[in-house]
Amino acid sequence: MPYTVDFADSGKTPIIVNDGTADTSTSLVLVGKNYNNFGEALNENLLRLLENFADATPPSNPTEGQLWYDTQNSCLMLFDNGEWYPIGFPAGNTRIEVRTRLDTLSVLHYTIEHIVDNVIITITVDDTTAWTPANSEYLEDGVTQLSTQFPVIQSGINMNTTANFKFRGTATSAEYADLAERYAADDEYEPGTVVILGGAKEITSSKEEASIEVLGIVSTAPGFEMNSAAGTDATHPFIALAGRVPCKVIGKIDKGQRLVTSSVAGHARAAYASELGDYRRIIGRALTSKETEDLGLIEVVVGAK
Repeated sequence: MPYTVDFADSGKTPIIVNDGTADTSTSLVLVGKNYNNFGEALNENLLRLLENFADATPPSNPTEGQLWYDTQNSCLMLFDNGEWYPIGFPAGNTRIEVRTRLDTLSVLHYTIEHIVDNVIITITVDDTTAWTPANSEYLEDGVTQLSTQFPVIQSGINMNTTANFKFRGTATSAEYADLAERYAADDEYEPGTVVILGGAKEITSSKEEASIEVLGIVSTAPGFEMNSAAGTDATHPFIALAGRVPCKVIGKIDKGQRLVTSSVAGHARAAYASELGDYRRIIGRALTSKETEDLGLIEVVVGAK
């Protein structure tokens, strides 16, 4: 008596396998009763299922929902509606990897990494603070440390710092309002701090009246980040050189007044009339007024003279 082999989909016509025969209407060999060498056919079926029909060419007579591992492109394929579709990223030299990476403080971070020709092009993370990969983290060669091409990793898409890798496209807008660059600081400074060129590193907090060494203001959220891989916010804060940023100030200030450094560390004040002749002293101009004599924070336009 023949076997009636039903599909999972009841709408499909069952396969009838007669006694002593082998049916090849699918990619597997379905054996009937008393078929010679049925054990070989059965074991080959199990092997094909285990390896997902791994081959450079697709299996013959596929059925809906069948999987095939395409060895030529290192990709898992799904058969649906008469076509093969990729459902897995290639496992070869070009692929996307979800990984965990260790930083220099022994903290684990989840990453999504784009790899092309065995080179990591981008690393995407959602971390709230920047971090440096530990020396135990490597590139795809397993020898070169990850930090040689990704010295600092922070929230968003991080590009390989090798000279040839750039983001190429057309920028149509910026979420934030200032142009800023990283500079080596002699201490960790809060956003809004007024800095000058000098100190033990490249920049330090302003501490004297109307300094001509004034450089800019520690940015809260740069609209454009220059020299972004130079370090972290703790060691190399972004200094706003142009645009709108919050600024630490002291004393009364009228909207539109020009600002200079004050004797209070990291704070600006309204410029005196006698100081307006030397524009090297001007940090920028106030966008809002401040009615009190105490310390505060106001919006300013950096670089506006």
